[in-house]
Amino acid sequence: MTLPKIYDWERVRLAIKQLHETFPGFLETVVLVGGGAAWFYRETLRRWNDPDFQVPLWTAAEQDDWLSKDVDFMGLKVTEAADLLSATFDETTHTFHYEGLEIDFLEAGLQIFPDTALQTARLVQLSDFAFNVVEASLLFAEKTALMRAKKDRPQDKLHRQLLSEFLKCEFCRQAEHPASLRPSRWIGRARAVKTADFEFFENDPRISRRLIPAIAAVQANEQRALKHWAKHHLPGYTE
Repeated sequence: MTLPKIYDWERVRLAIKQLHETFPGFLETVVLVGGGAAWFYRETLRRWNDPDFQVPLWTAAEQDDWLSKDVDFMGLKVTEAADLLSATFDETTHTFHYEGLEIDFLEAGLQIFPDTALQTARLVQLSDFAFNVVEASLLFAEKTALMRAKKDRPQDKLHRQLLSEFLKCEFCRQAEHPASLRPSRWIGRARAVKTADFEFFENDPRISRRLIPAIAAVQANEQRALKHWAKHHLPGYTE
């Protein structure tokens, strides 16, 4: 039986919390991927309420495509997940049905692989538990690759659109607050999204209006790598 889909972050959070409470230590070994991870970034973007970058508006029909299962993880093989959950993998839905949840364990994607996912994951600390979520730039690269491979999954278009807005917003916000910025990580993530989409930093006036003055204002020597990056990858940037 196919279980009801989830359409909001709160129910994704409760699904993760349920697994955390049932299997202590489980969340330390896996990374949230897929629609649940995209929901996390969607909720983060909503909370930022940035004047330039907002959660896209979708129709009710498009919203129905957001998730195809409750939560997706990477970090366990399907056989390992079967042992943990004491459940049989449903080949029809490509999920495990466990205590009212529909759960998938992705062993490898087109761009996402377990070692990289775990090494680059973001640790999310909530009030009652913590979990790892796949790095947004990596998930963006995966969604871009899936669309280019023409997998015909309508949710990938929605996730990619959301992740593009989130990443552009985060790149700008971080550059505008360089004191807390880690240049090597910022540039590494910028490289990842541009490799996935060569025009990511082009043809968007919001990026130019925010990033150009922010990077031009950087003074600290340890931050000057941003200027070097901008000279080569940010159209319109000059010094």
